[in-house]
Amino acid sequence: MREGLDQEESELLAQRMYERDKERGDRRVCFECERYDDRTTHCMFYKDSKGKTYRPLRFILQRCDGFKLKGSK
Repeated sequence: MREGLDQEESELLAQRMYERDKERGDRRVCFECERYDDRTTHCMFYKDSKGKTYRPLRFILQRCDGFKLKGSK
């Protein structure tokens, strides 16, 4: 909910993430990533040809080559 979802959306996303973890899935949501900037809500990994970052689909489970789990070494 802190990320901007309402109660129902938050619970649905939490359920999807729980099922992903239970199945050991490799899909992630952007706010789990170290390269996601919480202040700007932009992805700091992917940039366009001019070096501009973009706003990712933050609440969609997806595979990302640039994903790095927050707090991991």
